[in-house]
Amino acid sequence: MGDGFGGISGGPEDSAGQDVATLEAVLDGAALWGMELDPRYRVLAATFEPVAANHAWGETSDRRLQVLCHPVSTILASLRRNHDGGRELLAFTEEQLVDVVAAFDGAPVSTPLFGQPEPRPGTWGPRFSVEGRSTAPDGTSRTLTVSLRHEELSLDLFARFDDIDLKGPDGTELAWP
Repeated sequence: MGDGFGGISGGPEDSAGQDVATLEAVLDGAALWGMELDPRYRVLAATFEPVAANHAWGETSDRRLQVLCHPVSTILASLRRNHDGGRELLAFTEEQLVDVVAAFDGAPVSTPLFGQPEPRPGTWGPRFSVEGRSTAPDGTSRTLTVSLRHEELSLDLFARFDDIDLKGPDGTELAWP
């Protein structure tokens, strides 16, 4: 299979002290407001708004949190429209991911988000809407799986990567919860 990123080539806590289980608890039920993939730098950025009870960074008027997953080695997504006649797979490009997620209007995510296996072909539909794979040897130690439902639309997205960075709404680095 070719390089799907335009020519570029663990356990619950890693050596950097990133407690993914705690992050997952913070994100349970969070609204997903945006997601984009930068294939040049192999970064998947997702903007979540945790529910007030789960927000781990004190009182604030803006609970949004950006989760940066990098370097991404695999991204798979399935966008489906459900209707009376069944379901229809909708293709989109990596560049359209921002607009696709925006169509879900801040739909809540549910856990588990991290550590899920790669979906088998046919699990989310007859084929994936988007499939990108890097030939680089890194970006393989962690996984993120996001499932969204809004009205007649369903989106499932899987990414394989190594590291997570957390940023506040103003772009400042956040300490891990």
